[in-house]
Order: sequence, then C-alpha cells, then structure tokens
Amino acid sequence: MGTVKVTDREGGVHDLSFDNGKKLMEVLREEDMVRAECGGMQICATCHVYIEGNGTDIVGAASEDEADMLDGTGDFEQGRSRLSCQIMLSDDCDGLSLTLAPEL
Repeated sequence: MGTVKVTDREGGVHDLSFDNGKKLMEVLREEDMVRAECGGMQICATCHVYIEGNGTDIVGAASEDEADMLDGTGDFEQGRSRLSCQIMLSDDCDGLSLTLAPEL
C-alpha cells in the first residue's frame, strides 16, 4: 500500500492511497479524477497524466504505442506524459507525484 500525490486540473493537491498491483488509472477513476473511457485499453488518452520530478525513473517511459497515442492529444510532454492505465502501482510508487493533463 502506498500514496500518490495528485494535482488536479484546478490546482488542488490530493493524497490518494493505493493497493499494490492496481493500475494508477483505477485509483484516479475511483476518485472521479479521470474518465478512462476505454477502460485501460490504451486507445482514448482520457487518463493522461504528467509524471513529476524523477517519477519517470520509477514508472518508466511511455512505450512507442503509448507515446503515439499521447502525441495526438496536443498536450503531449516528452518525458512526462503517460497514460495512467499503463502504470501498475507498487511499493516503488509510494510518494509519486503527478498532475492531471487537460481533459480531452
């Protein structure tokens, strides 16, 4: 179990608890922070987030397919943009900071 720090689209900061093995998208969707329309199939980008600080060292970089999807949003930021449906949470993610991307 751990906590992620999420900055919402209005600038509010939320500490959200998670269980290991859960996708970040699921944690955000439970709090009504992302729509996640495709349910984690990596085809809609409605769960787009920006990973802050050295968080990409923890969660890794976007795959080529993921980056292609994100690039089409107009809000893609190389090295920071990720689909939260592609991030599996673990103990290593405790303390991860992220910001929600603009809503599509």
